[in-house]
Formats: sequence, structure tokens, C-alpha cells
Amino acid sequence: MKANTNYIAKLIQKLLRGQETVAERDSIEHWRKSDKRNDNLIEDFREAKNIEQDLNFFVDLDEGEAWRKVDAVRHSKKMNYRPFLRIAAVFVMIFGAVMFYLRDKEINDSGKMAAKKVLKKDILPAQSGALLLMADGSVVPLENSVKTIDPKTIIAGAGATAMPTTEPSIEYNTLVVPKGHFYKLSLEDGTQVWVNANSQLKFPVKFDKNERRVVLEGEAYFEVSHDTKRPFYVESKGNEVKVLGTHFNINAYNADVRTTLSSGRVQVSHSGEILFLEPGEYANFVGGRLSKGKADLEHDLSWHNNQFYFKKETIVEIASTLSKWYDIQVKFKQDVALNKVYTGNFKRDVKLSEVLEMLTYVCNLKFELNGKELTIENK
Repeated sequence: MKANTNYIAKLIQKLLRGQETVAERDSIEHWRKSDKRNDNLIEDFREAKNIEQDLNFFVDLDEGEAWRKVDAVRHSKKMNYRPFLRIAAVFVMIFGAVMFYLRDKEINDSGKMAAKKVLKKDILPAQSGALLLMADGSVVPLENSVKTIDPKTIIAGAGATAMPTTEPSIEYNTLVVPKGHFYKLSLEDGTQVWVNANSQLKFPVKFDKNERRVVLEGEAYFEVSHDTKRPFYVESKGNEVKVLGTHFNINAYNADVRTTLSSGRVQVSHSGEILFLEPGEYANFVGGRLSKGKADLEHDLSWHNNQFYFKKETIVEIASTLSKWYDIQVKFKQDVALNKVYTGNFKRDVKLSEVLEMLTYVCNLKFELNGKELTIENK
């Protein structure tokens, strides 16, 4: 049975606190009665010492697969079965997050050795940092400690002269965010932009009096300052998003471009085609055509919310995301099933070893890191 364990965990929290509504009580009772093991699971939570911590950790996963895993554990002579292990197995099998909870508990020596062999050298998650390519050709490194920059201040500090207001004289800066980094940028109109790893944002030293226009390569989340007299445009691989003031994300790493609207209203256009998006909708430019639909905001905005959220994604897609975030190169051995999909989510601010430990438990894959080259093969 496919269960949204994030939702179930919240219901269990309320149940154990006595804070559930009538509708929520009906939902949890239906879930308990659907499988005797679900009822046992709730009782295990009542006995657990760190109920709040455990429940807050659980995420989307395939419950049926989890029970197959826990049944295997029950019959293992090398593992001392505990009620908590059943809890962890049920809620965490999709991405093996059981590793976080079992590492400080009694597990067999072979399990410990398998986890330790995943990596000999660790890699930290992406850090705040970028390069600012100035309009005058100079380069300003932006250190990790800098969270937000004001281009006007930096330009003035570099001794740049005031720019004419006519469009032909507009000069541009380019923010370059390499792999293994991210950056939050404050534009001169007050617009906030979060730029993801392996991305570039080109923006004017000073916006034109009639419009505000930037060019994106890669991915960024925008919170546009409202200005009815100057619409804000984002160009990306032939796509154009027009807004007055709103929050949205654009993913343009590949040939396809996806715009996801969080709030407000935007116009997305390409080669004469025009679509209007309402909050919770996305626009895709794929194969030369524009289309729109209902978005999964948790998935599409996950990077901005400091989450990895893989939803029916292949190991190739997962590896591409990890490559950008951890600044690594990924190689696959020939026997790896590249079309098999996985679903799950967890925090982005963890070391690479923790991600690979989780993947090791569920993907039937081995990971070997040599410098910054990660090789993936079957177990």
C-alpha cells in the first residue's frame, strides 16, 4: 500500500497528544484497521522514548516495500529485533533513512561495516557562494558568509560610474553560481532571487524605467517586488515569464523549461504561444510546445525549501541532482538499471555520505567515491 507517511505521522502526533479532530480520528482509525501491523505500529510509538523526534523525521515512502524489509529483518538471526526497528523500517525504507536512527543503536557488526564502506572521504553539502561578473569586466568573489548582495552597493564600491537610462546603454552583471554552491541575491528594485547550484543570472546594473528584465540559465526562485509601472521579465532559453509581483520558480537546466507558480499570476510565452498561470500551476516547455497543469509544489520548490524530493525519479536523475549539489562527477557501471524509479525526500544540508548510506539500503546499488568521482554499480 502506498501511504503518505508524512501525513500519517502528523495524525499519529495529534492522536498521541489528544489533539486530533473527529475527521482526523476517523482517518487514523481507518488506517489502523486497514492492517493489524499499523495498529501495532502506533502502540510501538506509545512505548518509544523520542516520539516527537521520530515522527518529525518520517517522509513519503512505499509502505509495502518497507514491510517486506522488516519481515526479512525479523527472520535474521544476526539482528536483535526491537519495536523501534519496526517503526523505522515501516517509515523509512524508500531512502534508507533508518540509518540515522540505527547508527547509535545495537546493530550487527556486518551492518556497521557495510555503512562505513560507503565512503572513505566525505563531501559537504552546497555552501553559499558565487562569482559576480561585473559590467566592467572585473570579477568579485562572493564569500560564503554573504547571504544577500545589493548590486548597486557593489558597483559603487568598485568605482563604477552611473549608467545612462536609455536601453542601448544598459550594462549587465552576471551572477555565476558553480556546482556545490547556492546564492541569494537582492536586486536593485528589492526583488529577491535564490539561485541554485550550477546556474547563472544576468541582470542590469540598474533596471530600465519601463521594465525589469533578467536572463536565467539553470534554476532560481523569484520573489518579485511589486511595480505596476515596470513589469518583471525572466528570459530562459526562448521562454519569457512576465510578472508584476509574485513568487515563482524556473527550472531551465536542460532543453526543457519548467515554471512553477507559488503565488500571484504570471504570463509564460514562447514563440507566440502564451499561457497564464494561477498559484499552484506549472508551465512546461517541452519538445517545442508549451503546456500547463497542476503542480506538486512540494516537489518543484523542494530545493528552495532545503529539501531533496525525488518523486518517481531514476538513479540518473537523482545522480544529476547530487552532482550539482555536491560538485561531483558520476559514472555508472553497465549493469545498473537506469530506468528504475525511486521516491522519497530528506534534508539537503547533510553530507554526501549520509545520502549514499540511505541510497545503499534501498537501491541495491554500491557507491564508490574516488576524489570527486562517484561510481555507481550493482551490489
